Amino acid sequence: MFRSNVIFLFSLLLFVSCGTADLRPPHLSYDKVDLDLKKKGLAVVTNPPIKELTPGDWKQYKQVQFIIKDVWHSNFVRFFTPIKEPELRMRVYLDFEADAMQVEFLGGEKKGLIYGLEKKSTYQIAADTGKVYSDDTEVRIYLESLRLYLTLPWRLKDYSIIQYAGTKEKLNQSYEVVYFTSVQMNANPDTDQYVGYFEKKSGALEWMEFTYRELFGFYQGVLKYGFYETWNNQQYPRRISILDKFEDGDFVHEIRIEKIEIPVKPMEEVDKVLELPEPGK
Repeated sequence: MFRSNVIFLFSLLLFVSCGTADLRPPHLSYDKVDLDLKKKGLAVVTNPPIKELTPGDWKQYKQVQFIIKDVWHSNFVRFFTPIKEPELRMRVYLDFEADAMQVEFLGGEKKGLIYGLEKKSTYQIAADTGKVYSDDTEVRIYLESLRLYLTLPWRLKDYSIIQYAGTKEKLNQSYEVVYFTSVQMNANPDTDQYVGYFEKKSGALEWMEFTYRELFGFYQGVLKYGFYETWNNQQYPRRISILDKFEDGDFVHEIRIEKIEIPVKPMEEVDKVLELPEPGK
């Protein structure tokens, strides 16, 4: 009850005081897609100077699995998620064929628990209850956002609206800037917007401004992608930091990817918690 009241009051306050965020660069404040700018923006995404940074297609794998450490430096933001500890190692299983995912806790007080998502339906799998479906919005939003952060570098080319926005200096670095959204160019309360910053010399996606309408219409944050390493002959970021703004010295939430692999079978068919040594041991 306490959490519900806090969420309601916080949401009401911000709803009253804030409108819908609009990430469009000012010079893109038009309604129709410019086809030349779409072509140029798509080229930035799909034809980087370092060819190993060319985004792949997750769906060709059908399923993919990550071993991650989920790290929180904001207790306040974590309060609105099902995660109760500031650091947790997890196994994240994504099924692109079924539009589903599962997350297994590899440590902490919930070790062995699995949260799952099938389209918009959430469930959990525990030793004492088996598979139990629920309508848990908190779990759904957490799982959907985790999936978004992990797959976004390879999904950008699939957005229906892509517009090149020129070059820009950020933190003493030069970037090609591209705007992404769907449905319509301008901001609306049902469609998220993204502005990607691609480092000019390499073509790596390093920064991404984003909205999360379902969380709050006014909300906008920044993703920092870094520590690119080769996986299946392509470069993929191993660290994803979520910040409030570019200049922040510390992150709100960070995903540290230890391993990417093609899973042998769905997580719920595995008999026990995946035991992995801590890095460096």
